[in-house]
Amino acid sequence: MKKLIYPLLTLSILFTIGCDDDKKEESVDSIIGTWTLSAVCGFEDENCSGTCTDVTAMWLEDEGSFSMTFSSDGTGTLGDNEESFNWSGSGPYTLTADGESITINLSGNSITWNIEDDVCIQFTLTK
Repeated sequence: MKKLIYPLLTLSILFTIGCDDDKKEESVDSIIGTWTLSAVCGFEDENCSGTCTDVTAMWLEDEGSFSMTFSSDGTGTLGDNEESFNWSGSGPYTLTADGESITINLSGNSITWNIEDDVCIQFTLTK
């Protein structure tokens, strides 16, 4: 019986280690997956410097929430209407849609990007 238990125990340990490696490949630091709006920050100037004012509640009331899905093939979809975009890079990332590009930064389990015009709005999405 001991001759059977040791090989089975060894195989189960190897299987467990193999499964852990698969989980590490799609870690928290992977942009692949679906991200949902979690915060919107407004700055007083177009350089995104100074004090951030939390405008999440106002944004959600006026515009609603949205999500983005990044696929491993360099494509993605935005929101329920599934507008498509392309993305590239390994941090920061470049998202391109309708001929326009934005830079997306990944940090842990959140992504951020800024829209700079007369003011700066920073969007944060989480997995």
